Amino acid sequence: MKRTLALAAMLGLMFAPGAAAQGQDQGWGNQFSPGQAREAVKEGRTVPLSKIFQSLKREYGGYQLGAELYAQGSASAVYEIDWLTDDGRKVRVTVDAQTGAIINRSGG
Repeated sequence: MKRTLALAAMLGLMFAPGAAAQGQDQGWGNQFSPGQAREAVKEGRTVPLSKIFQSLKREYGGYQLGAELYAQGSASAVYEIDWLTDDGRKVRVTVDAQTGAIINRSGG
């Protein structure tokens, strides 16, 4: 029993790096960490999320469900924001992180 568990653990460790690399190929590796996001705002490379939330609140009412910052190319970044409107619709909004302009919206 112990040998079986040890073998399963070894196999899991052997294949874990491949799974992580595969995730990066799917675009998951370009997400900013919270520290990177704070630094980008501090350096003036991105608009603070609070300003974008104020704009979305004026346009849709409601509140944000989630927000992530992603690198897009070498010099730009986008916010992906899930928003719940006052009338209960869920909207996904893509915002240019440098300018605060809405690039795309989908849903609801």
